[in-house]
Amino acid sequence: MDASKNEMMAVDADGHVHEADEMFTEYLAPAFRDHTQGWALNEDGNRRFIVDGAEHPPFPPEISVRKPMSADNRLRVLDKERIEIAVLFPSATLVSSYLQPDFAAAMTIAHNNWIFDYVRPHAERLYFAAPVALYDVDQAEAEARRAVGQLGAVAVTIRPNPTSGRTLDDPSYDSFYAAVQELDVPLCIHESTGCQETAAGDRYGGMMDPASYAFNHVISHPFEQMFAMMSLICGGVLERFPKLKVGFLEAGCSWVPYWLARLDDHYEHRKLGRYMPLLKMRPSEYFHRQCIVSCDPGDPTIGLAVAGIGAERIVFATDYPHFDSGGGAVSAFLSCKGIGPTDQRKILHDNAMEFYGVAVRANASAA
Repeated sequence: MDASKNEMMAVDADGHVHEADEMFTEYLAPAFRDHTQGWALNEDGNRRFIVDGAEHPPFPPEISVRKPMSADNRLRVLDKERIEIAVLFPSATLVSSYLQPDFAAAMTIAHNNWIFDYVRPHAERLYFAAPVALYDVDQAEAEARRAVGQLGAVAVTIRPNPTSGRTLDDPSYDSFYAAVQELDVPLCIHESTGCQETAAGDRYGGMMDPASYAFNHVISHPFEQMFAMMSLICGGVLERFPKLKVGFLEAGCSWVPYWLARLDDHYEHRKLGRYMPLLKMRPSEYFHRQCIVSCDPGDPTIGLAVAGIGAERIVFATDYPHFDSGGGAVSAFLSCKGIGPTDQRKILHDNAMEFYGVAVRANASAA
């Protein structure tokens, strides 16, 4: 990495990978290989994730998916973009988490083994969050322990959507949350599209209609994160697990001040507060104690979020290489109004280093 000492470098708190072909042909358990072609070209010549002959999610034809890139090429992108470190999240594996339970679990295991090998030659700059599927809580806990303890994942990631009708405050998940807290890594809540159980899953033509994709994409990310935050805080999860760090990713950040104010208002209401009996302080206090949220780099409302929740609770993220990400993310963030230099550095670099424990790991490796 060739960067000037005076140049502000970033940590990408939510980058992605398009999984390589070998993940599906070599890392995925043999019993499941016939179910997916991985990233394949459809009849329109567009790259899509294919499972049992269907596209997931059903992107409209205008959306193209970039080819999987090598780790060496990813570093070239980071250098060009002035990004020091990237924490990588899945793509196909993120989508597969709402499909058939055994397949979803097998995909997470394959992904975590593959991404471990992918980042290993560049472990000082490329880190990864380990996806797990919540259908089987014991399996999710075991995979989280394996991915963090044996493979070095810096976070565990799940989707915010209900699984088998269970929301994230369901007590059946407590052993999983206890494990993540014990592992001392963040739990990252990351939405995707395509799941019928998202906020827009039963509207606008449904999740499997490409013509409805724009509406579903607009709605699913922020609304599902609102549901997830309410479940985890007001459902008592953060009260039960006070050292569990939680990140709400890829939904922007300016919704958070509004949502926390609304949750606080209901908690403090003389007629409604008794319906949050598990809480011992205001919802916003749990957020400030344990949570972060990512921003979209060029979002003109980031300054409002900084004013509402403070720069300490926000991290920079690019979403690269997904279709709605582009070049110049650091420059786009630095051009946002209402954020001073000190807060810029916190959001762009320092907060993510602390949240993921990357600085601690780097210092330990150097010792």
